[in-house]
Amino acid sequence: MSRYSVRVYEDSDHRRVQEIFISGCHEHIPTAFYRGLRQPHNWLLLVLGLVLPLVTLGSIVLSILGVTGVLLVLWLPGREFYLYHIRHGLAGDLKDIRKHYLQREYHCFWVVDLEGEVIGMVAAISAMTPHENNIELKRMFVTDHHRGKGIAKVLCRTVIDYARRSGCNAVVLSTTNVQVHAVNLYEKVGFRRTAPALYNAWLGLVGMAWVSYRYDIPSDT
Repeated sequence: MSRYSVRVYEDSDHRRVQEIFISGCHEHIPTAFYRGLRQPHNWLLLVLGLVLPLVTLGSIVLSILGVTGVLLVLWLPGREFYLYHIRHGLAGDLKDIRKHYLQREYHCFWVVDLEGEVIGMVAAISAMTPHENNIELKRMFVTDHHRGKGIAKVLCRTVIDYARRSGCNAVVLSTTNVQVHAVNLYEKVGFRRTAPALYNAWLGLVGMAWVSYRYDIPSDT
């Protein structure tokens, strides 16, 4: 890690941060699709799409179209989910990072700098409740060529340390179960799951769900 440094976002990082965000979201689309293929109920859909046209109409062409249709249905939820997040992010907080993160209390945005190149990022926002002042970890991405080097763990610690210095009670986050490596990382760092996985009908088709985590800041530090 001696070549890497974590620093606060600068305006000159804007385009690179958006590129990393877009690329990172796109990476999850095929992962969501493959997760859908592993769901037993979707095996049944594929079998039905293949067999029914053959049995009822004797058509191989319609069988191929049936399987293709099922595969398309399994591809769309993950695709639309992550494309929505790209559009929402670029039109929202990532449109003006300085205004959204650096000019607001209990908000911050950091990048990982490797010899002048931004190769990762993470953000923190206020997540206040009636009883607690928490920090939410958001927008954590590391470019694919630099993963497995402990950078994401350093970014998690950066947010945790920020929350500690700010006198907060905990760091919270939400992610999807599609992002298996991120989930494993959070648990290794010390985050604990705070609620059952949250499904909805559309994402549940491919087994996608929201999962929530929390890292409690020790009160004696």
